[in-house]
Amino acid sequence: MQVCFACHQPTGLGLPNMFPPLAGSDWVAAAKPDRLIRIVLHGITGPIQLNGQPFNSPAPIMPTQGTLSDEQIANVLTYVRTNFGNKAGAVTAAEVKAIREAEKARTAMWTQAELEKIPVN
Repeated sequence: MQVCFACHQPTGLGLPNMFPPLAGSDWVAAAKPDRLIRIVLHGITGPIQLNGQPFNSPAPIMPTQGTLSDEQIANVLTYVRTNFGNKAGAVTAAEVKAIREAEKARTAMWTQAELEKIPVN
């Protein structure tokens, strides 16, 4: 409620052309949550495509939420991956911790091109 719903809305449908939906998202539905974890930790800047639809907000698509704990990030992503019609698996704090450690030197937001190089299947 405090972090996600302003942009992604309580329905998970986002705001057209500005903030992507979480509901039915091909990014959310990926087998592995590695890209999503990175987005929460460091943010993502556009433009991006989700479900074949472009999103090009003048602001970053998703600002960093790296101040959240590993458990908080795991809980939020598990909620997103199992609600709004999504049926992906849970995310663990250990998965978040591993990626946080692996990417600890990163200071820049991610781009779609960078994230697409990370396997999620």
